[in-house]
Amino acid sequence: MDSPKLPVIDLSRAELRPGTESWISTSKQVCHALEEYGCFVIKCNKVSLDLHSAIYSAIQDLFNLPTEIKQLIQATSEQPARDVLSTNPNHERIDMDDLTSLEATHNFSNLLWPAGNDHFCQSVNEISKIMMNIDQTVVKMVFQNYGVDKYYDSHVGSTRYVTAGAKYKQLDKNNENYLGIVTHTDKTFSTILHQKDVNGLEIQTKDGQWILYQPPSHSSFIYFAADAFKAWSNGRIHACCHRVMMSGNKTRFSLGLFMFHKGVLQVPDELIDEEHPLRYKPFNHLEYRESVREHAVKGIYHTIEAHCGI
Repeated sequence: MDSPKLPVIDLSRAELRPGTESWISTSKQVCHALEEYGCFVIKCNKVSLDLHSAIYSAIQDLFNLPTEIKQLIQATSEQPARDVLSTNPNHERIDMDDLTSLEATHNFSNLLWPAGNDHFCQSVNEISKIMMNIDQTVVKMVFQNYGVDKYYDSHVGSTRYVTAGAKYKQLDKNNENYLGIVTHTDKTFSTILHQKDVNGLEIQTKDGQWILYQPPSHSSFIYFAADAFKAWSNGRIHACCHRVMMSGNKTRFSLGLFMFHKGVLQVPDELIDEEHPLRYKPFNHLEYRESVREHAVKGIYHTIEAHCGI
């Protein structure tokens, strides 16, 4: 039996416009990938080599800041900077609110670098906007393919974006492997990840096999459907289960955009029928995220089914 491979979808084509045959066929590919794998690899041409280099130079600058400076992020953020899954001392993550806005990016940068850091602002804001636009394209495709595109504008208008940098440290023992992040599904609506040049992200298929994510190019991303997307779709979409397995001889950097709904999510009436009876009650997405954090402190893995399943 051939080893499974992640779906790869090209979102860079000039003819990819709503209403075109290309858009409709790609929308079907996107939905099929999210239903079967909960994720897909995105081919695009938005990240130049210069931008790629600038992004990870900026991210390394961020992680190289003194601990007391980085603690300012947690003190001023609306949510803890360290994710609930970041319990491994060799993994560090920093969440940054709304860096799709240049003004918010400057405010964040000035907190850490009072003299300013245009290099950080320009590169991280640009990649955040690229990922935001990709997410909105994917969500629009899904909504239209499911016949619920009338809800698209209100959904996007209620989306909160969090940009997050992650660092997986190099260990002293070159041949030692370690689990960077435990097997989990994201608690977001959706997630887009971009990584530097060190692999480690693995995707679990529905039948339990693991696939190593290997970006086709420096301009590739991987798109995850998460718990809230699964619930909104009444279970049609699969929440991607993944982990990070690290070898000890290199440091790994990645950058992600995490999408949250700021209000109550509910299954559209159009997605409820005899074949798909209602599986999830309406729920406040940010309250779900907080509930996950509270349960994690107690060592409990809180699922979307436990939170709002019927």
